[in-house]
Amino acid sequence: MSDPVRQVRASFVVASLCLLLVPVRAMAAQGMNLAWDHCMGDGGVQNQNFACNTNIGAHVMHGSFVLSSDFPDVIGTEIILQLAADSPALPAWWQLKNPGSCRQPYFAGVFLPDPLDVVCVDWSEGQMVGGIGAYCTVTFPCAAPVPSPNAAVIKAINAVPQSSATTLTAGVEYYDFSLSITNGKTVGSGACAGCTVPVCIVLNSINVVDKGNLHPRKLTTGTAPGSNFVTWQGGGSPNVGGVIGCPAATPTQRSTWGSVKALYR
Repeated sequence: MSDPVRQVRASFVVASLCLLLVPVRAMAAQGMNLAWDHCMGDGGVQNQNFACNTNIGAHVMHGSFVLSSDFPDVIGTEIILQLAADSPALPAWWQLKNPGSCRQPYFAGVFLPDPLDVVCVDWSEGQMVGGIGAYCTVTFPCAAPVPSPNAAVIKAINAVPQSSATTLTAGVEYYDFSLSITNGKTVGSGACAGCTVPVCIVLNSINVVDKGNLHPRKLTTGTAPGSNFVTWQGGGSPNVGGVIGCPAATPTQRSTWGSVKALYR
């Protein structure tokens, strides 16, 4: 065997050994996540059960996303969620935000991550401002279509100053928003009925917007099956109220949820 051939083969072997020594990090697919209590990668859960026996406390959903390629000059996101109750009409307990609704003041957008989360990265570095732009129902219609009387569509937006535009890195779970539902008017005088009704909440889309809105990247699927919806009191029946991609929280889906979290460890 000639010396040049030996040298080429030796170089190939060395390069192969070097690749084996490089740690490989599991990378999630591009998409969105929605979870109670924490970001999904930080141990967020899919289902929330509540005894509906107190007006104290709150339940918080956290939304996050992952990109498949780096994205420069990001300044904000536009968010759409949809919820549907396992009942003919949206219960009074879920009549939120709109003037005159049973629980108008008990729903809010929060744009600061849980301080205990370490996997989920706040892409805005604490600079984002925003809020819930609309809580659309059949009673309070808005531009977002509401598929049935037992459903609601939630629109939210957040942004940072253009001077704070940032580049997001592929494969990182980025924290994007939180939605807080407090327990006011659950029991006692003036209580709103329907807290025990199962509900499913789907994160329909996150539109990641860059400076000048030149190349917005709209995410419409979960990073894995089931990662873009959460359930309340077990979640109702599949596709309840015409909500696409909103299955019941079965034991199989919950076991899958745990493996999805492992992608970010």
